[in-house]
Amino acid sequence: MLEVDILSVIFCVFILIYACYTDIKKRSVTNKLWLLMIATGIPIALYNMFIHGIPFLILFISSVSFTFVLSYLFFRFNIFGGADAKCLICISVLIPVQPSFFSSSLMIDSFPFAITTLFNAAIVSLIVPLAIFFYNFLHLRREELKKNIGLAFIGYKLRIDAVTDAKQKNRHIRLVHSYEEKEGNLERRYVFGGVEIDNEVVERLGDYLIQGKIDEKVWVTPELPFMLFITAGFFISLFYGNLIFQITFLV
Repeated sequence: MLEVDILSVIFCVFILIYACYTDIKKRSVTNKLWLLMIATGIPIALYNMFIHGIPFLILFISSVSFTFVLSYLFFRFNIFGGADAKCLICISVLIPVQPSFFSSSLMIDSFPFAITTLFNAAIVSLIVPLAIFFYNFLHLRREELKKNIGLAFIGYKLRIDAVTDAKQKNRHIRLVHSYEEKEGNLERRYVFGGVEIDNEVVERLGDYLIQGKIDEKVWVTPELPFMLFITAGFFISLFYGNLIFQITFLV
């Protein structure tokens, strides 16, 4: 069991590192990685079922089921992308529970390892809205900051010509709002997860600016490579456990 756990962890580490690289570069990860993880994870799972029987089978089914449901919900609510959901599901197959060579007196070893990874990743990702708010605190007027206090945690203002430049240079940002003309008026609506910036959006923003319907700056939000947070959550899960459980028990 120990050797199998070590093999699974090492394999996962290499996959996650490469996935981080492609996510940072392209904001996408090839499905071949997840197929490779599944192809590796299923034989390992069958081996563990043969050795440990029904108890492992129950843990395995629980791990995959809970991870699939939670990852799908995160994906459907646009909290992260499809690659992130697939990655977590693959982790749930390859490492259903906490590896036997990593343990803690405060750790619930039967808790799905992929869910622990997701929870830890979510906690680590909280540094991003705090960093964005700090940026806005330094660059926005106090009146504007108070008026847009909610937006200040998820995005920042950027000149429309800079948005166009970002599109041309393939920078990974999205518009915070969508713009739609109704009865001669321009309506601005907040969109959870942001609006993809394509050529049509850039052209419409330019037209609205010329017509005086919008300011020279619009709110944008960065497209984050969530794979980085999953990888960080993975290592935290290995060496420290579930941060939520740890904090709860320590408090």
